[in-house]
Amino acid sequence: MLSLRPGRKLFGTAGRRFEVTKLFSEKATLQGSTDAIYITNVDGRRNNSPILLGLIDYLERTSASNVGFFQPVAESPYPHSTTGLPRHVELLHEALKLRREPKDMSAMTAQEAIKLLAVGNWNELLDRVITSYQDYKRGHDLVILEGITTGGAGLVNTMELNARIASSIGTPVMMALDARNDSTAESLVNSALIARQGLIRNQAKVMGIILNKLPHGDPAGLEADIRAGLKDVGLPVFGALPMDPLLSSVRLDEIKAVLGATLAYGPQNAALDSAASEVIVATGTVNELLSQLAACRGPCLVVTSQDRTDVLLAVAAMRLLGSPLPISGMLLTSAGSPRPEAAEAALRACYGGLEGSNHLPLPILSVDMPAYDALQAMSRASAAILPSSHAKIEHAKLLFERHVDAEALATELAAPQDQRLTPKMFMHQIMQQCLEKPQNIVLPEGMDKRVLAAAAEIAAKKLAKITILGKPDQISTEARRLGLDLSSCSIIDHTASPDLEKYVDALVEARKHKGLKPDQARDALGDPNTFGVMMVQTGDSDGMVSGAAHTTAATIRPALQVLRGPESPLVSSVFLMCLPHKVLVYGDCAVNVSPAADQLAQIAVTSADTARAFGLEPRVAMLSYSTGTSGSGPEVERVAEAVKIAKGMRPDLMLEGPIQYDAAVDPTIAAAKIKAPSDVAGQANVCIFPDLNTGNNTYKAVQQSTGAIAMGPIMQGFVKPVNDLSRGCTINDIINTVACTSMQSLGVKGER
Repeated sequence: MLSLRPGRKLFGTAGRRFEVTKLFSEKATLQGSTDAIYITNVDGRRNNSPILLGLIDYLERTSASNVGFFQPVAESPYPHSTTGLPRHVELLHEALKLRREPKDMSAMTAQEAIKLLAVGNWNELLDRVITSYQDYKRGHDLVILEGITTGGAGLVNTMELNARIASSIGTPVMMALDARNDSTAESLVNSALIARQGLIRNQAKVMGIILNKLPHGDPAGLEADIRAGLKDVGLPVFGALPMDPLLSSVRLDEIKAVLGATLAYGPQNAALDSAASEVIVATGTVNELLSQLAACRGPCLVVTSQDRTDVLLAVAAMRLLGSPLPISGMLLTSAGSPRPEAAEAALRACYGGLEGSNHLPLPILSVDMPAYDALQAMSRASAAILPSSHAKIEHAKLLFERHVDAEALATELAAPQDQRLTPKMFMHQIMQQCLEKPQNIVLPEGMDKRVLAAAAEIAAKKLAKITILGKPDQISTEARRLGLDLSSCSIIDHTASPDLEKYVDALVEARKHKGLKPDQARDALGDPNTFGVMMVQTGDSDGMVSGAAHTTAATIRPALQVLRGPESPLVSSVFLMCLPHKVLVYGDCAVNVSPAADQLAQIAVTSADTARAFGLEPRVAMLSYSTGTSGSGPEVERVAEAVKIAKGMRPDLMLEGPIQYDAAVDPTIAAAKIKAPSDVAGQANVCIFPDLNTGNNTYKAVQQSTGAIAMGPIMQGFVKPVNDLSRGCTINDIINTVACTSMQSLGVKGER
C-alpha cells in the first residue's frame, strides 16, 4: 500500500545462484516428462508475478526454448488498462516477449466461469478450458498455467476450481503461499498442509510449494523451520521469496494506472518506473513545501492543483540547481483550478525551455479529480508489477534466481513421469479426432426424442455426419416441437429408399449360405436396424448406433449376420470407464455369458486392441477371485488357461493373471500381493472379467458408486462398427457412443 510515512531501508537479499543446465529437449516435445505446471496461490491472492516472471525467464534461458503461459480463467485487467487483457497475460507477454497472441492465453473470463458454476455446469467449463489449453499448448515445450484467484472469482471456491482444472488437464500443481508480517513457521506449515489436502481431495497432484513474501527479521531462519516442518510429510519446498522493498513499493506507473492519470509532461517510460514511497500535498507556500521535502526520507510524489504555477516553478528551479531533495514526480489535480488550460500553458512555459538539458524535469501526471479524491484512490493502491515496471521486472527475475531452487524444479519437470490420461483429456482427444475426420453415422431410431436431441447436438458441433432413419415429415414435425435443428442431418425413409434394391442384393449375397431369398431380404430391410447395418456393410455409412428403443438382440442380430469376418471369431464388448482420475477398459460386460478359456483369451486380445485404438497403452489384467497361485478351482484354472492362450496369441501384450481387481489397479495392494516384477499389477487399464455376471455387475457398481461415466457397450469383433445403447440412455450417452463409433471407424480405415 502507498504510505504517507517514510519508506523502509532496502532489505539485503544475499542468496545463491544455480548452475544452468539443458534439461529439456531442444524440440517442442517432452517425451515422458511433465510438459505443464499449474501454479496457484492457495491464499487466492494475485501475488504470483515474481514467481511467474522468474520461472518462465529461467526455463527459457536454461531448459526449454519455447515456454508458454495460460490462464484457464482470465483474471481482471490492470486498472485503467488500455488493452483490456488479463493482468498477468499482459505483463508476461510484454515483459518476456511470449510468442502467441495474448487472446490465446486464456479460456474464458471469470464472469463466464461464474455463470457456468452458478448452474453447476462443470462439464462445459472444463471442456472449454481443455479445448483452449490444448490449442494453445501446440508448439510449446512447456506451458505454465496460473490458477484463478479470489480477486477474479468472487464467491467461487477457488481451491476446488483450480484443483479440478489441474486434475482434468493432468498437470501437477505448484502451490504458492504468501506469508504475512505476523506469520510463524507453524502457521505457514499448517496452511500449506491444509491447502495440499484440499487439492488432493479434488484429485490434483501436488508437486511442491514456493513461499512468498517472508517477513523481515530472519527470513532464512523462517524458511529453514518451514522446510523442516514439511520435510517429514513429503511436501518439497522449492524456494522462499522474502518481502522485498522494491517489489512492495508503489511506483509512479502504478499510481498513473490506478488513477487513470495522463502524463502531462516528461519522459514516457524510464522516469515513471521510479518509487514514490511518500506523498507531499503542496497546499501551502513554497517555503512550507521546501520544509516538507527536507523531512522526506524516501522518494516522494508532490501533489498540487493545476493552477499552482508557483509550485511548478519551484520544482523546476530545484531541478535546474541540481537539488538533492528526493522528488520522483508531481501529480496535478483539478481542485482550485478554474482554468486548467491556463495551467497547461503555464506548464509549457515553465518547463518547455528545459527540453534536452541535463536537468530534464521529473514526470508530471495530471488527473481530472479533486486532490482529496485522488489521495483516497492512491491510498488504496497496492504495489504491483506492471508491463512498464522495468526495474521491478528485472529485480523479480533476480530475486527468483536467488531464492528458488529453479534447477531442482526444472529437474523435477524433466524427470520421467507416469503419463496420466484423465477422463476429460481422454474425451477431448476423442472429440478432436471426430472433429478432424467426421464419420457418417446412421441412427435408426428416428422417433426417439433423445436420439433426435443427440443428433442435433452432434451436427451442431460437427462431431459426425448424421443420417437418421424414419419418416422425414414425422421427424421434422417432432424436431420443431422439441426446438431442434436437424437441417444438417440426412433423414431417410428406409421403407421407400431408392437404395433399397441395392441393399436387398447385398443382404442376399451376405446371407446366401443361409439360402436367403430377395423377398425375405426385402422384408428384413423393413427393420431400421437391418437397413442401418446394410448401409454400413455397403459403405454408405461408417457405423451405426442403436438400442435406445430396441433390445440388444434386435440391435446386434443384423450385425452378427453380415458384419462378422474370418478374423472376427468372437463378438464381445467393452465399457470405457471414465473414473474421476483415470480411464479403464472393462470387458466383457454385455455379450458373452460364460466364455470358455479360448473365448476369454480372445476377449482379452480384442479388448487390448480396442484400448489402443482409443489412445491407451494396454496393460491387461485377467481377473479372478484369486491372485496368482493363491487359490484353486475350475474358475481360477479357466482364467489361468486363458492367460496362457492370450500370451501365445499376442506375446507383445503386457498381460497378467489370474489377478484380483484390487491388485490389478492399486499399486499399494499389488506390492503386497505380487512380489515378482510386473508391468501390469497395480497399473492395469484393461480389466477382463471371467463372466458376464461379474462384469456387468461390476461396471454398474463402479458407475453408481463413483459417478464414473461408462461409455458403452462398445462392440468388438465386427468388421465395421455397430454399437448398442441402453434403453435408459441419456442424450450424452448417445453422443459419446457416436463418438466412440467414429473412433472405431477411423481405426478400421487406418486413419487414426
